[in-house]
Amino acid sequence: MSSIWSRGDRTGRVEEALLMLEGQRIIDGLEIRASEDKPYRVRVPAGIVHLDEDEASMFALGAVVGAFGGVARRQG
Repeated sequence: MSSIWSRGDRTGRVEEALLMLEGQRIIDGLEIRASEDKPYRVRVPAGIVHLDEDEASMFALGAVVGAFGGVARRQG
């Protein structure tokens, strides 16, 4: 079985998902400070959002659905 993820652990997959969102310009920036309780700092137009791993994982899912949900539902 193959995977699109290059990193196998959950933390790596969350970081990779956020990096992909940044690469697609869905988020404006990302900073990871591993030593903090909420290590993920995601920059969006409203400001910087501080997230822990669980919050970052749900944020990534929501961002993908928000960005591509309409395209996926189009019938053509």
